[in-house]
Amino acid sequence: MNDAELSALHRRFGLGIGLGLVATPVFGLGFGYLFNLLSTDQAVAAISTGVLPGLLLALLAFAGLHFSRYIQPFLAWVRQGGSGHSTGHLQRRLARFPREYWGLFLITALATPSLFLASLPGGLAARPETFLHLLLLQLGVAVIAGMPGYLVALDGLGRLVARLGLNRVQVSMKSKLMLLGGLVPLLSYTLIMQYFWLETRGLDTGLLLIWALLAAATLALTLLSIQSLSQSLQPVEEVLHRSGASTHADLARLEPQSTDEIGYLTQTLGKLFRRLGDQESYMRAVVDTAAEGIIVVDEQGNIDTFNPAAEHLFGFLAMEIRGKPLAWLLPEIAGPDTAPALTPSEEETTGLHRNGKPLPVSIRVSRMEISHRTMYTCLVADITQRKRAEDNLIAAEARYRDLVETAHDLVWSMDPEGRWTYLNGACQSIYGYTPQEMTGRHLREFQVASHAEMDNEAFQAILTGKELVQYETVHLDREGRQHHLSFNARAHFDDAGRVMHISGTARDISEQKAFQQQLSYQAEHDSLTGLFNRHYFQQELERTVARTARHGAECALFYIDLDQFKYINDTLGHAAGDQLLVEISGLLSSHVREGDLVARFGGDEFTLLVYNVGHDQAPRVAENFRQLFEAYKFYHDGKSFNVTCSIGGAVIDHAVDSADEVMSHADLACNMAKTGGRNRVHFYNPADRDKAGMAEDMGWAARVREMLEEDRFQLVYQPIADVRTGAVTDYEVLVRMVCDDGDVILPGGFMPAAERFGLIHAVDRWIVARAIHQLTQLREQGKEVCFSINLSAKAFEDHTLLPMIQAQLADTGLDPSWLTFEITETAAIANLGAAERFIGELKNIGCQFALDDFGSGFSSFSYLKHLPVDKLKIDGSFVQGMAQAEVDQAMVQSMNQVAHALGKATIAEYVESEAILKLLQQYGVDYAQGNYIGRPNESLINPAATRPIYSNVTQLKT
Repeated sequence: MNDAELSALHRRFGLGIGLGLVATPVFGLGFGYLFNLLSTDQAVAAISTGVLPGLLLALLAFAGLHFSRYIQPFLAWVRQGGSGHSTGHLQRRLARFPREYWGLFLITALATPSLFLASLPGGLAARPETFLHLLLLQLGVAVIAGMPGYLVALDGLGRLVARLGLNRVQVSMKSKLMLLGGLVPLLSYTLIMQYFWLETRGLDTGLLLIWALLAAATLALTLLSIQSLSQSLQPVEEVLHRSGASTHADLARLEPQSTDEIGYLTQTLGKLFRRLGDQESYMRAVVDTAAEGIIVVDEQGNIDTFNPAAEHLFGFLAMEIRGKPLAWLLPEIAGPDTAPALTPSEEETTGLHRNGKPLPVSIRVSRMEISHRTMYTCLVADITQRKRAEDNLIAAEARYRDLVETAHDLVWSMDPEGRWTYLNGACQSIYGYTPQEMTGRHLREFQVASHAEMDNEAFQAILTGKELVQYETVHLDREGRQHHLSFNARAHFDDAGRVMHISGTARDISEQKAFQQQLSYQAEHDSLTGLFNRHYFQQELERTVARTARHGAECALFYIDLDQFKYINDTLGHAAGDQLLVEISGLLSSHVREGDLVARFGGDEFTLLVYNVGHDQAPRVAENFRQLFEAYKFYHDGKSFNVTCSIGGAVIDHAVDSADEVMSHADLACNMAKTGGRNRVHFYNPADRDKAGMAEDMGWAARVREMLEEDRFQLVYQPIADVRTGAVTDYEVLVRMVCDDGDVILPGGFMPAAERFGLIHAVDRWIVARAIHQLTQLREQGKEVCFSINLSAKAFEDHTLLPMIQAQLADTGLDPSWLTFEITETAAIANLGAAERFIGELKNIGCQFALDDFGSGFSSFSYLKHLPVDKLKIDGSFVQGMAQAEVDQAMVQSMNQVAHALGKATIAEYVESEAILKLLQQYGVDYAQGNYIGRPNESLINPAATRPIYSNVTQLKT
């Protein structure tokens, strides 16, 4: 209620009481005049004395002052929002009102006739009967006249009670009904009977009977009404008089006992309280089982409600914390001595656990009104895990941001139009611009014209698909330099399927592209001379043969072999030999026509394809090249050397069926030129094969048979060093043919003839038998050495070799594990099934097996799964060029990794320098073999001969 409403209530309260007091003497004396109990003169005389008016005014002033002071505490309590007076004091004050009100009217009713008659001559003693009639009349009038003011005052107090509340029934409905329905009618009947008595001076029996009947009927009806009202109020009274009657469970038991408004109201209240009880049970269950802490506080910040979740959260029991300030738990909400200024809000703050530890929480505050009291509900949730997750997320984002910003690859995003929106720091190393400089610029500003169309197609593919798009392109940097880039990109779409942005990564693959180009170059070119290599030449030869077959254009193939190369290489050393090959390559390159093809086919062998040259011109062209070599001199250390060549020629025409065929023709023609005295040109004709090849091979075969019969082959031993430690315990056993003039022939000179004339098996058995015998002697002398024996490609076909090996081992008692047998990769692949069986049987004996010239076949390594070899000997063509060629380094590394992945040891051949050995150590190759470790020697196994090997390796490692 506002001040205006309270002021109006105050006025009605005082006016009702005042009018009742004024009406009591006025109506009382008025009825006395009508009842002829006083005359006009008497009234004038009584009033003229001033006693009666003074008394009435005094009573009126007293009533106004008293009841104004009476109601003031109620008004102040409402204005001040329930402060200033205790509710108990106001309840007691409210209970006094009926007594004080009717006591004042009783005083007025008694004082009025007494003062009126006392002011007349003779006083009260002269008129006792009149005094009694006036007194009776005044009492009746006082009740009737005071009743409206009483009801008005009760209504006013009732409006105040709406804010204050009642602790019990102050004025019952029964008493009101008795006053209005019983007492007022009886007083009215009595006044009428008094009037009749005074007029007639007597009452007959009939009249008294009528009065009695009316009085009885009035009382009976009033009592019946009270009884009916009691029945209607019975459920409420039972609840009110029961202990704990304020709970919803008690009030929900209300059931109607009448058909009137009270019965309907009782029924409605019962239903309402049942629903409230259900809601209270539901809310209690929600509060008790809620995962969040629920704390209800009053306006002073004191805790009223504290659910189990709050107990678990803060460590306090509800009974311990109820009534305590909220600042105990949430000190940031309010200080310890200050009521919190709570407002509906949601925020994160730090709570305080019972053990004193800080507790990160989120709190949602809502305001509510309960019984005219403002309360605040605080929903408190523990956000420790969320904060920890947020901290972890922030740390992860920071790590990700650091990774992105420091990543070598470009991390980027752009809008659907192709403008950069984000780039990490890698853009500066690729484009030469800072991220700020590139942001907002369009992709096409960096495109190369030759790749623009491909870029646009890739961009459209990104916009129209949801898969990752990968493509390579070329972009320009700030200086106009081209960079090969590998892009990975994906578009991100909204719910409507529209592209929001594109993101991805890019890597600068310029070095990789250059390396690939280098690999491609080195795969087709000889690393020493820069000429095309054998592989590329053979491919081009196949294409040339195919073109000739289709179009009929003839070409010439020249096979050139240097006559003095072996002498220069052995006499002056490998460096001089390499220098000679380089100079010869330059000589050939400078004298071939544009479009003709020159290649280094082997060690000192060159091939030349001369296009559009037929049978007539080819010999003349070949002779020109021979003369060119004849006129050339090689200079080394101040000395000059004549270098000539033998040239075999073959014409490629429609009669040639394959590249292998024409290549064999040129090779045979070259052999004929060498056999014919060297430094000459010979062109192939079909008769050459019979008269040259067979005769030469037969001569070699006779010499091989002679060596076998006379036991004149010689074994030499080349050390194999442990790359890590430098220790030498293994030696490869090699065979040499020593001629009558002392010349030493390597296997390449006599092995082809031995294979052609069926002597190769005998050579294999001689080498194995001699090596086992020699190793047995060395072991008996206490030398801890092992042998690795080379077998020919035909060894798989010799069914006597394995039994011979078993017999030799049995006779000598030699440990089979001290023997390793070698065969070339090419031979093993060509006879994979036989090789697998042969190797398996040797392994069953206990011997070890090595695959020689590993990598020379350029084939898949999948065959290794089928060959149970122990060691892989990396082909020397890759090893000897490692110090100069990154491709060879990559090949050696790859083969070493494959071997180790399969659990096999690796041996590098042709280790000719310290630089190569250092690289092998770096790559983790297990063993090394070559002239830098030690040359093949028949006495290398002696201790004196092995010391230089240790010295070499030791010096290298230190």
